Amino acid sequence: MTKDYRQFCGLAKAASVLGERWALLVLRDLSLGPRRFGELQQGLPGVPTTVLTTRLRELEEQGVVTRTPVDRPGRGLVYALTDHGRELVPVLDALGRWGARRMIEPQADDTMTDASLAAALRAAYQPAGLDDGVSVAVVAGPAQAWARTADGALVVGAGAPESAPDLTITTGPQMRALLAGLLSPREALDDGAMTVDGPVELFERFASAFHVPADPALTPFAGSTPSPRTSH
Repeated sequence: MTKDYRQFCGLAKAASVLGERWALLVLRDLSLGPRRFGELQQGLPGVPTTVLTTRLRELEEQGVVTRTPVDRPGRGLVYALTDHGRELVPVLDALGRWGARRMIEPQADDTMTDASLAAALRAAYQPAGLDDGVSVAVVAGPAQAWARTADGALVVGAGAPESAPDLTITTGPQMRALLAGLLSPREALDDGAMTVDGPVELFERFASAFHVPADPALTPFAGSTPSPRTSH
């Protein structure tokens, strides 16, 4: 059962739905598209089965998530955001940007997943940062995501893109330093922190289009930090 703060307040009511353990990350993954239970579990390393089951049930009871039986491929249930749940996407993106400002160096046991990478791209994107029709793929160990501009908007996805992108960036934790403006695109390429398959000029525009500055109180990025574990 979700917490009830017993306050007639919108924030209190939102916290009662979103404040439970793993709830925000479940919503993050579902914001990228429908998922089966097993896909959610695979994309949330460390989530206990009982906790994931409880969160999905609670979110469904609150009208945020819906589940639909599917016949193909295979049988089972698919979970997706309702219209009410999709209203949370800008909120999730704003929280992602807020949290990213305090992210510079990963902890040794930090993980990166396809969904977290895709959601980070969506949250960081500056409107009209790239021309229409441009596609970019980012590879960080086993974690992959892609972004494509269309009609002035950004579409993102977890995993490998279905068609060849205009630019593929292979990177590690230094990506955050690049997007924070603490590492220039040229420095990232010159020191081998990243490699690109595509125009360098597009890579430079990517760094500007997905810029989320770091909190100025934090120390500059140290390139010797350990890479985070990655997972699908």
